[in-house]
Amino acid sequence: MHRILYFAVIAVLVSGLVAFGCSSSGNYSSTAKSSQNTQDADNEQGQGDESPQDPFFTNGLTVVDQVTIGGDNGRLALDKNQKTCIVLQGSAYNMGYQMGYLMPEATSRLTSEFTRGVMADFIGLEGEEIPDVLYQFIINEVSILCNQALDVIPDNLEKEMRGIAQGTAARGYEVSFEDVLLLNEGIDALFSIFMSRTLPNIDRLSDVLEGLYQEWPQAREYIRLEGGEVLFPRANPYFMGCNEFVVSKTATVGDHVFHGRDFMFPTGDIYQDYACMGVYLPDEGYPFITATAPGFVGQATAVNSKGLSMGMDVVMGECTRSTPGLGCLLVLRDIVQNCSNLDEAVERMKAQDRGVSWIYVLADDEWSETYTNGIVVEEGMSEDENGQEFSGPDLLPLWEQWLLKPYIDRLDPQIVPDRGLMFRNQEWIYPREFWNINTNLTWGDDSKRFRIYFPDQIETWPDVVIATNNYIIPRMVLTTFSPWILLIRDVTERVWRYETLFDHIAPVYQDIDFNTARDLIDFLNPNQDIDYEYYEPGGQIEGHHAIIDNGELIMEALFGYYGPDAKHMTPWARIDLKPFLENVE
Repeated sequence: MHRILYFAVIAVLVSGLVAFGCSSSGNYSSTAKSSQNTQDADNEQGQGDESPQDPFFTNGLTVVDQVTIGGDNGRLALDKNQKTCIVLQGSAYNMGYQMGYLMPEATSRLTSEFTRGVMADFIGLEGEEIPDVLYQFIINEVSILCNQALDVIPDNLEKEMRGIAQGTAARGYEVSFEDVLLLNEGIDALFSIFMSRTLPNIDRLSDVLEGLYQEWPQAREYIRLEGGEVLFPRANPYFMGCNEFVVSKTATVGDHVFHGRDFMFPTGDIYQDYACMGVYLPDEGYPFITATAPGFVGQATAVNSKGLSMGMDVVMGECTRSTPGLGCLLVLRDIVQNCSNLDEAVERMKAQDRGVSWIYVLADDEWSETYTNGIVVEEGMSEDENGQEFSGPDLLPLWEQWLLKPYIDRLDPQIVPDRGLMFRNQEWIYPREFWNINTNLTWGDDSKRFRIYFPDQIETWPDVVIATNNYIIPRMVLTTFSPWILLIRDVTERVWRYETLFDHIAPVYQDIDFNTARDLIDFLNPNQDIDYEYYEPGGQIEGHHAIIDNGELIMEALFGYYGPDAKHMTPWARIDLKPFLENVE
């Protein structure tokens, strides 16, 4: 760290630039200086124009810290409920620097402790501390895949990650670019390893495991090498779950478009304390708002100035290759910052190099003749390691293709994935040929079962689409019938969430306003008037719940902790993007 500061000072002297301290006080105090042309911020802490034209005043925000780098100003603010909002403006690098500089401790913890906690949850340690020897082995393999993905990560997103690392380091925290990259790309790298059952260094895995087992004998329960494949017997790939809907037109009061998003993300016992709202005002692309956390360049939920919003849901499909390509969080960020409508978003997704199966939900206040106001994108790899696109059943072993031939023959041969993408818009109709297919094939002493289940689409309204964590398009469902996925493919809970969300929407169809839409996506909140238990009152909110008004460019999000009871519910944070746009050239 001393060496870094030494060279930073030399750089300042050589360039003739003077670095000034940033306005600060209280918990955000700092006298740190930056060699990146940091200048005095325009306003002192807590001050703003205090006029209807000031976006902070309009949104009920009080600025508590700020930093200016290269003429670009970033601000940290609190709302009346002490919820954090970070407002980033300027070039990609400068926005990253602003985030790291303004929230250094949070960024440091999320790029270290949080990453470790998520890894433990994924491999099945269920909140226990992951041993160093196992963590380092997995993290090294994941990091190799993350670095390989740099070839397909857009330059501006890489620059923003580098900015985060350097902004955090300027406040005295040891955060590297590799740490930030791992936070943003690591989930997809993990899924690539888990689904493809291989590693970058699988040829050396046997020797590694021998030493691992000697040092930590319990490791056999969590990682094995069998038949040339790496297996994680206790892994929980559905430690992430999500629920989403898009409602519009007749479903709503006043012909609005509402996108509900329940991002069920593991907290690592850290995320809930640092989750925040974000406003991005980039030099290139469209401004957007998001529910986020420090260190993240990729986003899980966002809506841009054109009314285009997006989220993603985890799904296990054999349409995942051994290299992750552009990770899901970065896919979303790239789309929201660069696309003005659903048609543009789909075309840009087709051009991306993606390697992992996901479900994406997009909404737009602008009607699309092809995609309506909302689509569920049931997605797999854009191409495999050999540059070939998949059709669905072709990913299954030959014996399974033979076994499932009666169902494969029901598929429309003209409707196949395009660069790994298939679509359900609000008007999509579930094919009659796959209605009510839910059966078990048994053999031997009937103890061996093969479940053949195609989840039906329930919603049939022309202006509603719902998604959780299972494919519904039959061709994509077939990619989940591989032997490996069948071991973990208990869809009961995921289908229950889908059906329950539908059951909440049905009684209020045609009467959905913003508040109603917010209550709908909050249907798992333990303080709601519900007859089931999913989370505990007072417990951590996993990820966030968010509701978006795509026409009004408003997002509200719930994060942190649930209230102790229905009389003390946690308030939602709210950001209106429109006032910020008035100051954007």
